[in-house]
Amino acid sequence: MYVLPQKLDKLIYAGTTTILFTVVNAVKLVPYWALGMFTPGNLKTAAMLAPIAVAGTFAGYRLVKVLPEKLFFRLVEASLLLVSLKLLYDGIMH
Repeated sequence: MYVLPQKLDKLIYAGTTTILFTVVNAVKLVPYWALGMFTPGNLKTAAMLAPIAVAGTFAGYRLVKVLPEKLFFRLVEASLLLVSLKLLYDGIMH
């Protein structure tokens, strides 16, 4: 949400958010390792899902390139709204 008002180009916006999520997930690796969450079962599941993640990355890149900029940002804002509502719902119900 912080970057949206800066009116970046859709490719710059998508790239920035991708880099942010990559860094955040990389930082999580050390605590996950310390908590012993890298079990053979978890690693097997991750290996099985890796091709889907790679395919999703390429599909997302293609989608960003073909969507008109206005529609892209409307979809981003709608997605943020839905995620926000879900988080509020979870917070109220638990």
